[in-house]
Amino acid sequence: MPIDKPYAYHNPSPDGLAKITKLREYFSDGERLLRETCPESRHLSVAITNLETTAMWAIKSVVFNDPSSEVK
Repeated sequence: MPIDKPYAYHNPSPDGLAKITKLREYFSDGERLLRETCPESRHLSVAITNLETTAMWAIKSVVFNDPSSEVK
């Protein structure tokens, strides 16, 4: 693997974009549930931060491993 591939912009394929949209909806629903259920606290903040981190890695895994994505 070229050393710059992890740092390059990956333009998602149409299939990848559909998967990303689905993931974003899922994680948005998850954050809404956390905010509705959990009291304002450091624990909620950490949970949301970790949800954001998980979303970032999930989306990267879709684009990075999609052979149809365009690396720019």
